[in-house]
This record gives sequence, C-alpha cells and structure tokens, in this order.
Amino acid sequence: MVTAQQADFFRLFGFLPLPGLFDAGELAVIEKEYAVGHAEASKVYSAALGVRGQMSWSNMRDQTPFLAGALETEKLRTAAEALLGPEAVGVMSNGNVFSGNLTEWHADTSVPGFRSLKFVAYLDPVDADSGALRVLPGSHKDPWHDELLAISVKERLNTAGNPESEESGRTGFPVDAVPARVCTSRPGDVYAFDLRTWHASLNGFPNRRMCSFTYFGAPRDGAQSAAVRSVVKQFGREAQFRELRRQRDWIAAGARPSGIPRRESQYSPGWLAGAGGNEHRARWIEQLRAWGMAPAA
Repeated sequence: MVTAQQADFFRLFGFLPLPGLFDAGELAVIEKEYAVGHAEASKVYSAALGVRGQMSWSNMRDQTPFLAGALETEKLRTAAEALLGPEAVGVMSNGNVFSGNLTEWHADTSVPGFRSLKFVAYLDPVDADSGALRVLPGSHKDPWHDELLAISVKERLNTAGNPESEESGRTGFPVDAVPARVCTSRPGDVYAFDLRTWHASLNGFPNRRMCSFTYFGAPRDGAQSAAVRSVVKQFGREAQFRELRRQRDWIAAGARPSGIPRRESQYSPGWLAGAGGNEHRARWIEQLRAWGMAPAA
C-alpha cells in the first residue's frame, strides 16, 4: 500500500520509487508475456525507431493476459488511486525495448493541469552506467517545467514525435550535464512518475526491456477536462508520427506499401469486450471512449 508520506513525495517531486513491487512469481509471468509481445512487435518494425532504438507495443491483448489485466490488479490500481485519487483511469499497458545509448531530456506531456502517472518496471538491472531512468525531481510543477525547455533538443513543448525527431531544433544539454536523480533498478522494482516530469537515460545497453502502466487522473473540473482532451490529441498526433516513421523505414528497406505489416491498436477487441463483471475496466472503457482514445462500442 502507498502511504500518505509516499503520496506527498510523489506530489512534491513528481516520481516515486516502489522497490520490489513485483514478486518472483509475477516477474516470471511478466518475462514470459513480454517475450510474446516483443516477438509480435518485431514483425511490424523493420528497424528500431530513433536514437532511442525503441520499439513499443500494447500488451492489452489476449496473448498476454497478465499484462493486459495488470492495470486492474489491486497492487497497481490501489497505488494509482492513492497517488491520483479514487477515480484514476487505467489507460495503457505497454511493452518497450530500448537499444540506443541515450534518451534525451523530455517530458511525455507539458499540458498544464494534467494529472497522470506511469509505472515503469525494467526487466533488467539498470543503473547510471547502464541506461537507468533519470528524473528531475519537481520538474512536473510550473513554472520550472516550462523553463526546462532549455535542456531539451526540441524547440517547443507538445510537438509531435520523439525528442530526437525531425522537429529537433537545437543541441540542448547533454544528459549527464543536468543534475538528476538516477533511478537504479533491479527486476521487481517499479518507479512511478508524473507524465509532466522531465526524464532521460544514458549509457544504455542493447535490448533494455521495460513494461509500463499508465493512468490518468479523473478530471475534477472543466480545466482538467480540457487538459485531458488536449493530451489525448497530442498522443494521437505522436502515434501518427511514429506510424509514418515506421512505414518510412519499411519502404526504405525495400517493402512495398501493401506489404508493410499492420500495427495493432492500443485496445484489442478482446480487452474491450472483457469488462464483463469487472467494474474498474468497464468504467475505464466508458471514460476512454468518451475521451476518444478507444473506439466506440
């Protein structure tokens, strides 16, 4: 259970370490299902994307039942509710692999008033010398959040694509030149961070494996509702950018457009249809559809 002190820590600093959150039995299942998701994702990428060397995929599919239902487990759900409020909405369960040396400084979103968190669980030991997550404590808060654009390779916030994309306009600060908390991790450890928190990585080794679980805070007023809508639009633009980049890589490798494998959507038909008797997933699906993130019934 997340304590009141831990909730205060997250509110103040925009991240929270949760060491040993997954036990050995859960890790064994996660490892097996991660391999299934990675194998499927490898069929739809011709190359890893960008300087991060990243592939990512949705685990909300029938072939990965534990990861598909992880958002609903008491362990993650109650932690999210303690940090975001009792109406927190489970949004994404993803797999990721990184093979690049670094991830430049960035925030996943900069929309003011947006409340969210992402739980990340690395399946390999990582530290400062091997690609561990680095965060800037308190960087989710204004006005410092916007001032930190100076360390980014992007010219402005909330533009489509990854920081290393064609939108990049300057050098920014080297990752190790910025004073930051290095989130050393061993398998089973989990870190939560606000999507507005600035983060990066350095000294990464090939095929660093990570699972992520994302929640949005339920809007409490009109401004927060507008913030969620803005984030949903931003995520949609970024997804389109990554998809175009993936297709471009296939074509560069000699594939015909008709021969490029399709990428699955975030929410599989099985996940959307599997809410019977599960009050949390049913409520989330209703909210995701209202936001335009999930297809209509």
